[in-house]
Amino acid sequence: VVSTQSTGSVVSTQSTGDIYINLDSEAFLDAVAGDERSYKPELLDLAVTRLTNANIKHHYQIQVFQGFAEKVKKKFEEKQQMDLEFDDAPDEFRDPLMSTIMRDPVRLPSGVIMDKPIIDRHLLNSNTDPFNRQVLTSDMLIP
Repeated sequence: VVSTQSTGSVVSTQSTGDIYINLDSEAFLDAVAGDERSYKPELLDLAVTRLTNANIKHHYQIQVFQGFAEKVKKKFEEKQQMDLEFDDAPDEFRDPLMSTIMRDPVRLPSGVIMDKPIIDRHLLNSNTDPFNRQVLTSDMLIP
């Protein structure tokens, strides 16, 4: 979300801020909050600080972005709480790759059941089943 390099970090933060402001929807909030590999609340806080300090966005736009960051943080905390409540859930309720509680399970052609957002994210990088490396596309997933 926020570039840590000294050159281009303000531009990167500005562009990313535009994306997040324009994609403020429930589905996008859920996707950002659920991205356990990339999302950290402090990164969005840092983006707000950089946008404010560099004065590269209107005050209103920074407030909108900050509101987005707060909504994502709330969703993230709700997800964390749910994960704690279901910490002792049986393995068949957990995604086999991320070990998180599945909220939208789908069956792969290989028979493995996974959480749809996790397999969708995998398919963005590779069009293979992560368990047998056979060709896999999203239309092959069975709800």
